Amino acid sequence: MRLSSYSKNSAPETPTGLTGNPARDLANSFNVRVILFLMLHLPLAMGMELSPVISTVHGVIALLIGLRAALLGRTTHVMYSVAYIAAAEVLWRMSRAYLLWEYSKYAIVAIVFAALIVEWGRRGDARRLRSSWPLLLLVTLVPATVMAILYYGPAEARDPLSFNLSSYIALIALALYLWDRPINRETSVRLFLSIIAPTVGVTFLAIYYTITDLDSLVFVGAANWVTSGNYGPNQVSNMMGLGALLGSMLFIMIPRAWGARAFILLMTFFMLAQGVLTFSRGGIYSFVLAAAVFGLHLTTTPRARRRFLALTVLFGLVLFAFVYPFLDQFTGGSLSDRFSSLDTTGRLEVATADLQVFMDNPVLGVGIGRSLEYHATINGIPLAAHTEYTRLLAEHGLFGILAMLILVWMLVKRYVANRPGLGRGMTAAFGVWAMSIMVHSAMRLAVVPLMIALALVSWRLQAGDKPKVPEISPPTALDPRRFPGQL
Repeated sequence: MRLSSYSKNSAPETPTGLTGNPARDLANSFNVRVILFLMLHLPLAMGMELSPVISTVHGVIALLIGLRAALLGRTTHVMYSVAYIAAAEVLWRMSRAYLLWEYSKYAIVAIVFAALIVEWGRRGDARRLRSSWPLLLLVTLVPATVMAILYYGPAEARDPLSFNLSSYIALIALALYLWDRPINRETSVRLFLSIIAPTVGVTFLAIYYTITDLDSLVFVGAANWVTSGNYGPNQVSNMMGLGALLGSMLFIMIPRAWGARAFILLMTFFMLAQGVLTFSRGGIYSFVLAAAVFGLHLTTTPRARRRFLALTVLFGLVLFAFVYPFLDQFTGGSLSDRFSSLDTTGRLEVATADLQVFMDNPVLGVGIGRSLEYHATINGIPLAAHTEYTRLLAEHGLFGILAMLILVWMLVKRYVANRPGLGRGMTAAFGVWAMSIMVHSAMRLAVVPLMIALALVSWRLQAGDKPKVPEISPPTALDPRRFPGQL
C-alpha cells in the first residue's frame, strides 16, 4: 500500500496509512525512522568509546536479540541480527569492549545454529539441507586443523585456530542458513541498514579523533591510526568501503523516500572521504571494484540504471572536483602520494613466502597458524598473512586449492541462479567485494563471510517477486508497509 494513495472509505485529503495526527504520522514516517536509527549510532558510538562497559553491554544485547529471534523462528530478524553483529565487530574492537576478539563470529554461529535447529524442528526433517557445499568446504579445513593440533597441542592450538578458522566457521553457518533463501526488496533494505548503522558509528569515531587530534596529526606514506579512530586503518577502511557500497545500493533501491535517501547519500560521502583519509587503500579499491561490477549489471534495468548513472556522476563531480582536492591539500599532498604508490606494505613479500612454503609442502601444507613461523624465517619478520589465498596454499596445501574452488563454485552457482539485473548485480558485487578484501586483508572481519553468504541468497528484487515461504516475522520499526512507495 502506497502512502501516497487514497483509501476509498476515507476523506479525500487523508492518505491511506496516515492517522490525521501530525505527531504520530511523523513518528511513523519511514524517512524519520531511518534517519533516527542511523543518527542514534553517533551518541551510541561515543558512549561506547567513553565506557567499555557500554560497548560490552551493547554486544551482549545484540547477541540476546539475535538468539531470541532464532528461537522464535523469525527468519528476517535473524538475518538483521547477524548482519548487525558482523558490522558492529570493528565498533566493539575500537571501543575496547570486554568481549572475545572473535566474538562477532562466535555470536553469528550461535544465532544461526539456533535458528537452523528451530527451522529443522518445525519441518520435522533435520536432514533437509539447503546445500551440501558449505559442509564440503568444512571438510577441506580438517587436515590442516588436525596438523595444527598435533604440532601445537590442543591448548596452544586454540589461538591460531580461532584466528584463522572463526571466519570460515561463520561462513559455513551463514551459507547453510542463507543458501537460496529468498530475500525481497523490503527485507534487503532493512538488512543493508542493519550493516550501515554500526558503520556510521565507526565513521563518527574516526572523524571525531581526526578533528580532536588535529594538532598532533601528521600524514606520511603509511596508514594513519588517528584518522582511523585510533584503531587499525585496514579494518576501518574496509568497513567504510562496505558502508559506502551498501549506501549506494540503497540510494538506488529505496523509492521516493527522499529524506532517507539524501541522508544515506550524505553518510556515504562521509564514509568515502574518511576512508580515504585513513590512508588504507584496500577498502577504497574494493568499494570501487564492487560498485563498478554492480553498475554493469544494471544495464537491463532502466530505472536502476538511470539512478546509478546519476549517482556516479554526482559522486564523480563532488569527490574529484571538491572533496579530493580539499583532502589532498589538508594532508599536504600526502594523499596523492599515498594513492599513487604501488607499495604493498609487505603484503607481496609475505604472499611470496607463502608460495614458497606451499612449494615445499604442496599436499597438506604446514598446518593452520604455522605459516607465521616461515614468514619469520624467510623474511625476518613474523608478519601474519594478509592475502587469504596464499595463506590457504601455505597452511592447507592442495586442500586449500580445493577450498578456494568450492568457494568460487558456490558463488558462480548462485550467480547463475539469480535473475539478471539487480539480483545478479547483488551477488556479483558482494562476491567481488569479499573476494577482493581477501586479497589485501585476509578474512579478519566478520563482514567478509557475511557478504559471501549474502551472495548466495535468492534475491527477489523485481516487482511481483514473492518469497518461497511466508513471512512469519511481525512488522518492525522499519515496516515496509510504511514505505513512501511500493517496494
